[in-house]
Amino acid sequence: MLQDKEKRDLSDLAGCYTVDEVRFYSIYDLIDLLGWSEPTVQKLFNDPKFPAVDYGKQKVVEKHALIRYFSERREKKYDSYWRN
Repeated sequence: MLQDKEKRDLSDLAGCYTVDEVRFYSIYDLIDLLGWSEPTVQKLFNDPKFPAVDYGKQKVVEKHALIRYFSERREKKYDSYWRN
């Protein structure tokens, strides 16, 4: 029988995805996927709230982190980073 702490730990995993492979997207992958301009995608990758990481000299974002990021509503007028 699971202890209360173990049940809580398992419930924390409910929002996670189960995958066989990890997929990363570069700036140029997102330009192709989204149809956005390069400066816009570069600004997205430089946003402190965006889940990008440096992989060598290249910035990448993991597929599920990208899905989580875009699943939340964001508005430019409330985010000082995008108002410039």
